[in-house]
Amino acid sequence: LPMASICEEGGEGGLIFPAVSKEYEWPSGLRATLYLVGLGYFFLGIAIIADTFMSAIETVTAKRIQTINRKDGHMRTHTLWNETVATLTLMALGSSAPEIFLSVIDMIKKDFHFTALGASTIV
Repeated sequence: LPMASICEEGGEGGLIFPAVSKEYEWPSGLRATLYLVGLGYFFLGIAIIADTFMSAIETVTAKRIQTINRKDGHMRTHTLWNETVATLTLMALGSSAPEIFLSVIDMIKKDFHFTALGASTIV
């Protein structure tokens, strides 16, 4: 006997879906449309966050400081952060965010017990 899908009658509820009780009674086309609109909304949110994140990287890497050369006394302006290193470090952190959140959600869902998804999903 095959198990029912999350959004079908008799299926176990997921973390988010079904969003309301008896959602399985709605027409499939309506549910698909609502899910696609929701998915588009989430992608828009991710695009806004990514744009803000890139703006933050530019702000960090644009920081400049002035120092005095002890040999000749001239002022020298240089960047505080190596642009390449700062960008690569922040992008590595940003690209690992989905795995980190997936691991945290799984851990919370399993009442903070060991699960198959753990540090290995991040490494």
